[in-house]
Amino acid sequence: GTWAEERTAWGAALSGALVSILAGLAASSAGLVAPGAPAQAVVMEYLLPVAVPLLLLGADLRRVVRTTGDLLKAFLIGSVATVIGTTVAYLLFPMRSLGQDGWKIAAALMGSYIGGAVNFVAISEALGTTPSVVAAGVAADNLISALYFTALFALASKIPPEAKSASSPEDGGGGEPRGGMSVLHGGAALALSFAICRAGTAIAAGLGVAAGGTLPCVTALVVLLATAFPGALGRLAPSGETMALILMQVFFAVVGANGSVVDAVTKAPAVFAFAAVQVAVHLAV
Repeated sequence: GTWAEERTAWGAALSGALVSILAGLAASSAGLVAPGAPAQAVVMEYLLPVAVPLLLLGADLRRVVRTTGDLLKAFLIGSVATVIGTTVAYLLFPMRSLGQDGWKIAAALMGSYIGGAVNFVAISEALGTTPSVVAAGVAADNLISALYFTALFALASKIPPEAKSASSPEDGGGGEPRGGMSVLHGGAALALSFAICRAGTAIAAGLGVAAGGTLPCVTALVVLLATAFPGALGRLAPSGETMALILMQVFFAVVGANGSVVDAVTKAPAVFAFAAVQVAVHLAV
């Protein structure tokens, strides 16, 4: 999926996530992999939770608040608009044909439009959304997002550009060291992520929310550590993000392998209609 997104025009148009899902669907339909195989359970139970802290090792909240300025206000307004859009869309298109998966994919799409793909993955997994519905959600997300950004760029083109800032363009915003993947930092990031996942699992079990609360506990823990120790975890962030990207593509491939082509196609129209209204209301607000 990543290769197709970075090296081909069709892959860039579809996104790496959707390409990985389609590859998994094709492999499952061709009988190359069996849905529900033990290896796929390992991905969902161990590798997916590890990807969350790997992605958030650089999530220093103090730096975010200090450097974002008006962008934080815009983000909060956009988040509220997304919640309103989701509520309106669900009232108009409750996706009853999807059963319990209707409200689950609605929540996952709302999380995606607020916090990106990692939110979509975490919410889908925490709520136990059916793989075919997840695949339909990813397809809808990609198409609607493309239309949304096209409209957004068209609106932005009518706004005069701001004067250039006097600050250096090379300033990374916070001075945290960034770099490529290294074996040492990659190993340290992976070990730390496993430890955070173990601690998050224990916390969720202690709170009695082990069924769907593990990923939220893991997220809260890694953000707390990244804020408390920004220098140490910030150095691991680039390597962690690289490995997390790989694990996310593995997750999307497993979603495809556990899904059904027929189910994904038949369930997609309802999700597309919901997402279209959801984003349209967000844009209007």
